[in-house]
Amino acid sequence: MKRVLVYAPSNRFLQEASLRLRLLALVEPMKKRGFEWTVEVRPKLPWGRAALAWRARRFDAVILQRKWLDPFEARLLRRSGARVVMDIDDATMFHETRLGIVARFRLERRVRATMNVLDAVSAGNTYLGDIFTEKAAARALPLGVHIIPTTVNPAEYPVKVHQQTAAPRLVWLGSASTLKYLAQSFDALATAARCVPGLALTVICDKAPETVPIPVEFVPWSLENEKKALLNGDIGIAPTPRDRWTLGKCGFKIVQYLAAGLPVIASPVGVNGSIAEGAGILAESPEQWREAIVRLSGDVALRRDFGALGRKRIEEAFCIERAADLWSEVLRKVAG
Repeated sequence: MKRVLVYAPSNRFLQEASLRLRLLALVEPMKKRGFEWTVEVRPKLPWGRAALAWRARRFDAVILQRKWLDPFEARLLRRSGARVVMDIDDATMFHETRLGIVARFRLERRVRATMNVLDAVSAGNTYLGDIFTEKAAARALPLGVHIIPTTVNPAEYPVKVHQQTAAPRLVWLGSASTLKYLAQSFDALATAARCVPGLALTVICDKAPETVPIPVEFVPWSLENEKKALLNGDIGIAPTPRDRWTLGKCGFKIVQYLAAGLPVIASPVGVNGSIAEGAGILAESPEQWREAIVRLSGDVALRRDFGALGRKRIEEAFCIERAADLWSEVLRKVAG
């Protein structure tokens, strides 16, 4: 049994979807494949971080989950002899650039220090993978960049039974930080509602949206609520602006819509198109969004077909067993 140490950035992060879905959900599937994962929360104090970095020598591999290390911590980790993999599903190398010069300098220093100790990268999409390939040009990652999408356990998602309805319902799943993405679709929702009587929206989030132009049901997010609430919708929506942060997104809300058997309307940004292909409609302009909403609202057979194709895609390519297989290939190289 190979031993793998997983760095969790903080106690709070143990509840975040990124760590929970990309790594914690795979503990048992990976054990069946010969890898025992130990999750350690990265200490706040420097000497605690130093001790954790030194303990890494007892493991066959170390996974850094979305965390850029301070230079001293990175050097200790390298001196421990550990083989290091970074797992990343957001463009966190850009996240703090909206802050001041000092914050940008600190982030760039951490990125450089961490890059110098990496043996391999697990990226949630090719956009992120290409960034690492470019940044690693001066020091080639010896064991390469590997694309591992964010996945779900399909068995946990009940599947929507689509029926004709006089009041079709859209559903949006997200967080307070991404409510601004939902707001960019409001004009399209308002115009679509003139063509689709009874059109409504369910929002599953940790914060209620403001001033939605169509009737809205707010469902406070929780692990227990989200899967049941998805079934209240007929169509999942994923409006997304295009910038270097959103291009790094891994389309997880689309994965969840498809797992629940919902057809999708999504902006053609980043991986959205490749996930939703054949299971929904890509829409960019407000007019395209209006047309897509009207079309799917009035065609229950199309919603049913898209939903079935989407669910099949999740079962085949975005399930935790598939992710465990991909991780096994990576870790066999890293752990020798």
